[in-house]
Amino acid sequence: MADDPCRAATQRSAVESDSIRCNAGVMGGDPGRRPIPVFGRSLSRRTFLRGLGAAVPLPWLDAMCPARRETPESPLRFVFVFAPNGQKMDEWQPEDSDGPLRLSPLLEPLSALRDRVLVLGNTMLDGARSHGDGPGDHARAAAAFLTAAHPKKTGGADIACGVSIDQRLARVLGPGTRLPSLELGMEAGRAAGVCDSGYSCAYSNNISWKAPDSPVSKEVSPRAAFSRLFGTDSKSESARALSPRERLGVLDAVAADAGRLRAVLGPADRARLEQYLDAVREVERRLQADAPPAPAAPAGLERGRLAADARLHLMYEIIALALQSDATRVVTFMLGNAGSNRSYPFLNVPEGHHELSHHRRAPDKLEKLRRINLFHVGALARFCQRLGSTETPAGNLLDSTVVMYGSGIADGNSHAHHDLPIVLVGGGQGRLHGGRHLRPPRPTPLANAYLTFLGWAGAEVERFGDSSGALAL
Repeated sequence: MADDPCRAATQRSAVESDSIRCNAGVMGGDPGRRPIPVFGRSLSRRTFLRGLGAAVPLPWLDAMCPARRETPESPLRFVFVFAPNGQKMDEWQPEDSDGPLRLSPLLEPLSALRDRVLVLGNTMLDGARSHGDGPGDHARAAAAFLTAAHPKKTGGADIACGVSIDQRLARVLGPGTRLPSLELGMEAGRAAGVCDSGYSCAYSNNISWKAPDSPVSKEVSPRAAFSRLFGTDSKSESARALSPRERLGVLDAVAADAGRLRAVLGPADRARLEQYLDAVREVERRLQADAPPAPAAPAGLERGRLAADARLHLMYEIIALALQSDATRVVTFMLGNAGSNRSYPFLNVPEGHHELSHHRRAPDKLEKLRRINLFHVGALARFCQRLGSTETPAGNLLDSTVVMYGSGIADGNSHAHHDLPIVLVGGGQGRLHGGRHLRPPRPTPLANAYLTFLGWAGAEVERFGDSSGALAL
């Protein structure tokens, strides 16, 4: 409702968010500190716990405008996860069945979430095809993955692609959040130069595009991503002089505010708050344990010693905290850059991923490719279960979230851009109907799913990319 002051508050700029209050009743506090609203007097959805350079946004609580709606509605959220180099497709596609979804071997880690899983088949990404430009399928697959546009083949500054679905959704869902969108990745990459057969590195290293000539760079450091969420990058000289091990943790910094809030919350809200703060504390503990010694490493490199598997799970946990605190409602996450040739020694895979994707049906390469694919899907399942176990006043986080996982390439050996490996997990506020293997007529543009997402978000658009019509997901 337009006259709902709490709803209006959530649409204001995050710059003023910590001072927004729905009603006048507030607690006292130290001189110069912003007070926290009293329980029963409508805690603002934009309240932060603050102190010593830290700003910790709160999870959704009953105390946030409790009298406004009998059944509050959790905001719609989207997470887009890009997997490089395609999949081992003979173990990806589920068996055709008219009954309940029968998950394929690579999707088996999602079995506990079967009713929330929709495997989307028969989709194609025409923008990733050559269209006369010759080789460069990996760069095109990443650039087109969320834009459904064919990138201009260039190694210079005259890049051109399209606006990605995450940025279109951020325009609708982002106002009122601290970060309209959040872009993360597991691999850094060059900002300039050629990375794939005459295609700029901008295409290989980014899936989020704010404008056709403007990719949105991703954050690959868990520590920097955490600081961005919780304001731990204080600009004071004293804070900059301290090493990561010497700085106060964010929860230590906001302890006084947290204590005052606990004292005025009801039992259910206190439990939600403690679950959330425990998760923040655990992420920070892992980051501090991994804190690198001085001096600073070269720019662009993560200095810590986190193993790749631990770092992947940590990035997923940071995404969960971002959603739980409503810092953002739109996230993109690249498991690797296009054509990534990272090795996975903890899986006993010393060879590079891209090298293995060109398997030529060699059994040993296929088995190692299977291990990589299964590891990534297992991490996805763990993340989605984390969302499903996080309660809000309107259900759990997974109920209101759509997590899309997939690649712009099907089989890496053939560089196919049809019959793509795409899986959706979540509820989407009741709009996404899982437990299915959806097979629309072949070939269906992947952009049709994006058109559906835009409709769910309330955007009045008739077309996205090369879409031919919305999908009934």
